[in-house]
Amino acid sequence: MRRIALALVQLLLTSPANAYAQRSAEVDDFLGITRCEAGQAVTDLRADVRDSALLAEVEAHEEVHRRQAAEFPTCEAFLASITTARSIIDIELPAYCAQWRLAVARGADSAATRREFAWRIAAQSGAMENRLSVVQRFERECA
Repeated sequence: MRRIALALVQLLLTSPANAYAQRSAEVDDFLGITRCEAGQAVTDLRADVRDSALLAEVEAHEEVHRRQAAEFPTCEAFLASITTARSIIDIELPAYCAQWRLAVARGADSAATRREFAWRIAAQSGAMENRLSVVQRFERECA
């Protein structure tokens, strides 16, 4: 037990003072990402997204984020408003809903896709313990 305590203390003392748990999102982390450029929302898609159905889904998802950002004075103000798990869920739910509609229209299983997208939202928000409530919100708000 003492060895474990000493190892933990050593780890804490030798860890960088400015260690971060997470880095900024990059386009390779997702199929598409909307970022700010000179106050405007701009979307980048991963180069390997070529399937037209998937491309349409990702574009629909990111279009929602561009519209959300347009409701703020600047894109940066929009990003600054995303500070909690709840705010992440609130912005991702309508975006995944737009994507879900296209996926279901092309034949994807409605319930399974809704559940998968809800779990993605919960994971992105860092609130996996809330995945059931995210699924329930998805069912209510995205029909």
